[in-house]
Amino acid sequence: MPAPETTVPASAEPAAREALEWSVWPARERPWAAGVLLASLAVLALLIVQATGDRVLAVAAPVFILISVGSFISRTHYRLTAHGIEVKALGVSRARPWGEMRRAIVDENGVFLSPFEQRNWLEAYRGVRLPFGGNRDQVLAFVESKLPVVEGRGGSGAGRKTRPRRSGSSPDGGG
Repeated sequence: MPAPETTVPASAEPAAREALEWSVWPARERPWAAGVLLASLAVLALLIVQATGDRVLAVAAPVFILISVGSFISRTHYRLTAHGIEVKALGVSRARPWGEMRRAIVDENGVFLSPFEQRNWLEAYRGVRLPFGGNRDQVLAFVESKLPVVEGRGGSGAGRKTRPRRSGSSPDGGG
């Protein structure tokens, strides 16, 4: 598996860094998965043409799916600055100031930045996911200098809550 493309400033101390920049391109890291995805989209287009005869729909449906998985297919650029987080993907740039973020959840693949102090179902929609992209230590050091960091259970940690057990019930169902 080729190493992700990473650009890290020469400064050794995270606090002294002006910015931390890196790029992640999952399709390049997992070419078989990208190939299966593209082959599946071609098969979908053929099936739509066969079933409906509508060539516009046969082109539109795979394009919509391709856009929905755009973060996998295209390269995504990340930039952490003293002021905020910038994410550029598919020609769209999003910037969020550090002041909006309340905590960071770390898992084996990256850091999820949440605008909520406690878990909330809206995290998945309002948070920012930062994959490590081969520079785990630098990303963690930069984020830790800005936010409280907690260990996660994997994924984004966003909005996952378990229901409390009813009082008087036991695991064996014996109530």
